[in-house]
Amino acid sequence: MVKNLYLSSLEERVGKTLLSIGIIQYIQKQGKKVSYFKPIGIPRAAFSNKADVDVGFIQNSVLKDILPYELTSPVSVPDSYYIDLIDRDIKEEFLNKIKEAYEQVSKDVDYVVIEGAPSIKKFIRVGVDDITVAQKLGIKELILIHCESSDRCIDNLYFTKNYFDSRQMEIKGIIFNLIDHEYISRIKELEENNIKRYGIPVLGIIEKSFKLYSPRVLEVLSIIGGELINEGATQGLNNHVETYIIGAMNVQAAITYLRQVKKFAFITGGDRSDLILAALNEDVAVIILTGHMSPDTKIITAATEKGIPIILSPSDTFTTIKNIDRIKPGLQSDEIQTVYELVEKSLNWDKIL
Repeated sequence: MVKNLYLSSLEERVGKTLLSIGIIQYIQKQGKKVSYFKPIGIPRAAFSNKADVDVGFIQNSVLKDILPYELTSPVSVPDSYYIDLIDRDIKEEFLNKIKEAYEQVSKDVDYVVIEGAPSIKKFIRVGVDDITVAQKLGIKELILIHCESSDRCIDNLYFTKNYFDSRQMEIKGIIFNLIDHEYISRIKELEENNIKRYGIPVLGIIEKSFKLYSPRVLEVLSIIGGELINEGATQGLNNHVETYIIGAMNVQAAITYLRQVKKFAFITGGDRSDLILAALNEDVAVIILTGHMSPDTKIITAATEKGIPIILSPSDTFTTIKNIDRIKPGLQSDEIQTVYELVEKSLNWDKIL
């Protein structure tokens, strides 16, 4: 009989796609057959291609026997306007469509990894939320993903447990993902003194990986609508950006601060040659110049020699930062092995499988 691993969460952006990729790889390495299922795909924009980017990435990276997209993710619901788009009849149509697709996906496999909605709150108003979908599929327990590196995780767990009880749904276990290194020992304390009282097993604790969850310079370039002005540093577009620094201080203060951070994007004006040169001597990933103000030739030459991209932003500093905040870093094909290694060592596979 097929076993289901339905990944759900109270909050959004907790790494369900990453976990799906890691779990799928682990099951495959055990010689078992596994399918991936995302009942409701969410396209990037309401009126664009209806495909979910994460579904396509998984199909093209870790699943060799690719099922048709419409079976892997049978329903597409945009992030906006869905309250107006889904009525009672469409809800039933969606649920039936999901069930029919699931019956095909779950044939002749040992496991189905199901990636739930962005959160258990998503789509609840229109009746196609995770719990409703799971119950339609005959699934009685969900895996809960938490990424809170604070004691608030206990409040969230308590709330979720009570909510699940009210909906006659069980929690198979909890995976703590994206956890700050210094908080891992605290979670182990909370597990012993608090979580066990709910009868919910901890299935794993995964430390936050800056490499996997940091955007690349190319993603920054795209989101701000910028222009790369030193083509000789194109290779640097693959650099990861772990943090952002706004250059609005004197050089001495900048040097002291920049030496404390790694793989940073340095955002300043093109007329601040002194600050740009200081940043180029540290662990900078990219220079972003706001106001579309070009720097001196010597700056461009120095950055190109170091392989550091310089991007001209068409916006002011505030707007540039607001645009950067919208980045949702996506996994790349060269990170698949890193995902597997991170997940494989961090989860309690006996409890999960």
